[in-house]
Amino acid sequence: MNEGNCPMCPNHCQKNNLRCKRGREYFNDAKHDFKSQTLGEKVVMDLRKCGHLLHHNKELNTNELLSDFSEKELNTLHELLSKINKDK
Repeated sequence: MNEGNCPMCPNHCQKNNLRCKRGREYFNDAKHDFKSQTLGEKVVMDLRKCGHLLHHNKELNTNELLSDFSEKELNTLHELLSKINKDK
């Protein structure tokens, strides 16, 4: 995808002609210094990007996607993500 296109929804609008709130938030966050965001805001944005990647790249295989993580990191990630989905 072109760097000037938004990755936040299937429309992939040009960043100078955004049509959805997620795109405006994404590029607004990208323009600002990340130090001005809370840690929670950074984490939620990272989770949104991961969800988008997984949704639109269903052909990615597990080994390719997670190859940069150690087994310990994968276990930790699984534990942390399980806390989010625990009561959902």
